[in-house]
Amino acid sequence: MRYWFLPIFLFLLVPFAGAEDLASPQLQMTQTIDELVRIVEANRGDEKTQERRQKMRAVITPHFDFDEMSKRSLGAKWKEINSQQRTEFVNLFSELLATTYLKRIENVENGMVDVKSEKIQAPRALVKTTVNYKGDIFPIDYKLLKGDSTWKVYDVIIENIGLVANYRNEFAGIIRKDGFEGFLDRLRKKAEAEASS
Repeated sequence: MRYWFLPIFLFLLVPFAGAEDLASPQLQMTQTIDELVRIVEANRGDEKTQERRQKMRAVITPHFDFDEMSKRSLGAKWKEINSQQRTEFVNLFSELLATTYLKRIENVENGMVDVKSEKIQAPRALVKTTVNYKGDIFPIDYKLLKGDSTWKVYDVIIENIGLVANYRNEFAGIIRKDGFEGFLDRLRKKAEAEASS
């Protein structure tokens, strides 16, 4: 994955506020983007950083399927680890994702994201968007699973590169080298570093 692409991951955690219309993830995405823009505009400035991030996280967290993303990111290794290891991994991974990418979302502005289309094949859906970032336009597609009350993001595709597959390759290499406990230790340190920055 190209590192210059990192800033436009700011929409990784743009899921879908409002469960009134489960048949329309496209509408839900549009509503959520509008809500994130409203929060950013109402809470600008360094003195409001924590408050801003807390409010934004409250919008996105219920609509992101961390369990599914965690399972897919570990691939076959998921079946080999015990329930305690699974729980810790999901907690660390979700915290790392949220902390890292909420920092990118702080740059969201009205008109930056164009929600193009949706394709629904229940229980899955695909929402296609484009992001206008500093004059460059990038396609970002969201894969979703239908939950009890909302659609939940479980993968993000950026220029045909899936985020889950990218993590799975990275994680597999670390686990081969350091073992699963060593991998968890690296995640703990990374999550702590992100939280304190």
